[in-house]
Amino acid sequence: MKTITAQVTDTNHRARGEMQINVDFDQTGPSLVEHDGQTFCFTQKAGTNRKTGLAAREMATFDDARLWITLDGTKVWED
Repeated sequence: MKTITAQVTDTNHRARGEMQINVDFDQTGPSLVEHDGQTFCFTQKAGTNRKTGLAAREMATFDDARLWITLDGTKVWED
């Protein structure tokens, strides 16, 4: 896993600031993310963030907490 500094936005669209996350990448983007004490796996759902135009992937925990992350791992949107 690679440690990355990511800009994190919470569920209410408020910036949480920069946070350290651990990311494991496949050939296209993040496949596993450790963030805020939880482990998120790629859900096979991908899209584009409407506000930024950046390509992103949806990640989820076993308990169904979700987030979206850019393909380079530098931006995270909690869901």
